[in-house]
Amino acid sequence: MLLTAEILFASRGFDATGIELIAKTAGITKSLIYYYFKSKDEILNKLFNIFVKKTVAMKKKIVNIWLAEPTLGVDKIIRNYSLPFMLKNKNLIKIIFSESIKDVSEIPHLNIFKYFDQNFNASYEVSEKMGFKSKKNQQDMISVFFLFFAPLFSFVIFSDEWCDYYKIDMKTASGMFADSIGKLYSAFAKEQIQAISLEEILENQPKE
Repeated sequence: MLLTAEILFASRGFDATGIELIAKTAGITKSLIYYYFKSKDEILNKLFNIFVKKTVAMKKKIVNIWLAEPTLGVDKIIRNYSLPFMLKNKNLIKIIFSESIKDVSEIPHLNIFKYFDQNFNASYEVSEKMGFKSKKNQQDMISVFFLFFAPLFSFVIFSDEWCDYYKIDMKTASGMFADSIGKLYSAFAKEQIQAISLEEILENQPKE
């Protein structure tokens, strides 16, 4: 039921997909769907919440891998873990993206910023557990969203069409993307660590 709804929401659009179509495609009755969900909005929220939980779990997994192997490059993390996870959840990402770019007058059923906030907050919690005392601010949020988050979403959404149009296999394209965004992320992370270190030095200096 959930998988059918996810596929239909991604391929046809949320507004164009009704409970009747979900039931017909899944080979079940509408009453069975209504037994578990009051509306298709509840179905979408369920899918979204599952995706968020999976994202947080993957983030923790990546941190544990990094702690076990600190010299592992960001590009390899993205290529071997982040990208495969995002590509596996391509349908949900397409739904979140399409709902988020609706006209301002329309109320989106899902919002990309809601997902970003939860993802970003999880990253800060993980950073603090690793000993980095960083402060969340608008500058960091803008940098992370537009330089890393949005490009990652874009690659996931358009990768199949890109590979088909430019006649390149997904493995090669994913590797190239991982290399490029890995360099950007490494530079950003280095800058953040230096800024945090400088801030701690200034805070610990004796006051005159």
